[in-house]
Amino acid sequence: MASNIKVFLRVRPSAKPSPSVELKSEQGIVNFEVEKPAPDGEVNNSKVTHPFRFEGILPMTCSQEDVLNMVAKPVIDDVLKGVNGTIFAYGQTGSGKTFTITGGAQRYEDRGLIPRTLAYMFQCFRKSDAQYKMFISYLEIYQDQGYDLLREDSATKLEDLPKVNLREDEDGHFHLRNLSVNTAGGEEDALNLLFLGDTNRVVAETPMNDASTRSHCMFIIWVESTP
Repeated sequence: MASNIKVFLRVRPSAKPSPSVELKSEQGIVNFEVEKPAPDGEVNNSKVTHPFRFEGILPMTCSQEDVLNMVAKPVIDDVLKGVNGTIFAYGQTGSGKTFTITGGAQRYEDRGLIPRTLAYMFQCFRKSDAQYKMFISYLEIYQDQGYDLLREDSATKLEDLPKVNLREDEDGHFHLRNLSVNTAGGEEDALNLLFLGDTNRVVAETPMNDASTRSHCMFIIWVESTP
């Protein structure tokens, strides 16, 4: 069922995990132990523990499928019932946001949340008695300007992509003007749109626009259903 914002913590694998971090996955708690500073010439062995609680913790051993099951599937199930949902990754550079959302290119099992979500949604479509239609948009935001990544002709720089503007109507609703909405008749179509957007994003990179760290992307899935 629909719920408020939930925050999950995913821990990136490390060859040498920090001894000052303690994960209590079952309780959803992370403890950070910080040593107290001591004046010169004195010894202070006491530590200060800072606990943080999350809706769920994905440890270093978790798989991409685990992330889908814990984080995405409840949101997707709500979307199929007509409730809007959003999933976004937040973290510092190199923390694994892109890997979690898009996935790795080396192994099939490294697919991220987006391709796994698309596969799961079309699986749900086939099992349902209702008729579903999927539409996809892909937006990049850089320096307060939006760009449509689903442009089929070649783009050699970011400015070649169609600009998308945010507009507010009389009722206070916001709309993305000039953002294309593309039909995805099946999982392959949806993945091709994801690939097209990722390709345009990489091709349009400049030294001042590192696609991984200096801009933000929104992969938007629109769903229509009829009984």
